[in-house]
Amino acid sequence: MKGKYYKVQIIPEDSKEIKSYRVNTKWFLFLKIFLVVFVIGSGFLIYNAGRITKIVVQHEKMRTANAQLAKQNANYEELFSRIDSLWVLEERIQNILGTFIENDSGVINSLIDKSRFAHTPSEKIDVDYEGIHGWKSMEEKSRLEHIPNVIPVVGIVSKKYNEVDDHLGTDFSAQVGNPVFASGSGVVEFAGPKNELGNTVVINHQNGYITSYSHLKDIRTRKGRNVGKGEIIGTVGNTGNSSAPHLHYSITKDGKEMDPELFINY
Repeated sequence: MKGKYYKVQIIPEDSKEIKSYRVNTKWFLFLKIFLVVFVIGSGFLIYNAGRITKIVVQHEKMRTANAQLAKQNANYEELFSRIDSLWVLEERIQNILGTFIENDSGVINSLIDKSRFAHTPSEKIDVDYEGIHGWKSMEEKSRLEHIPNVIPVVGIVSKKYNEVDDHLGTDFSAQVGNPVFASGSGVVEFAGPKNELGNTVVINHQNGYITSYSHLKDIRTRKGRNVGKGEIIGTVGNTGNSSAPHLHYSITKDGKEMDPELFINY
């Protein structure tokens, strides 16, 4: 069976000559299929190009958002660090001033007002006016900083110093996790487990005084570190030979055991 043909005539305006062409119908079918495939393929490419563009735009937005979140997170971390530092500073100030055992705002303000007069003007920091105005020289302040006379923990005395019973220290009953403070400035001589005393920190105050803090839950300092008066060095625990959470606190002066309560400013 012969195929069908279309006759195509082309008639130019400036010529009477007519050009005729015979085109098989199969070519028209092929052209239709090609056009359909071309349209579908073009539509598919345009659709996917749109999707890819949208994904790229969303990715860029997410990248920008992640960068902003990372920056905010860094800011939050810095703020939390500052808050922690302020909390430690507040604890040290309260411990030094003795306000940690008071809830009455009137009493606290009175203690703060009384301590305010101990401030040394910066322009006279190197001069000792103690005899006239109550101001102290840098040397005197340093000497007082190294005397262990700050209460080491917020708690109740559960067992006193007693040479007869060979209890050469003072026990403070307190809640587990309560902060333990350095009673004076000095250098950490020991920080770790110590037989029946459990986790212990020993501070050499470099003036003949050595203080010891035992049965700690956590130790928050290390050997060789300089610590300031009122600085947190650990937390109350129940480690070692201990029947209940408490701090065993001891003081020696030139190697001689001393009663800690004689030094503490309650």
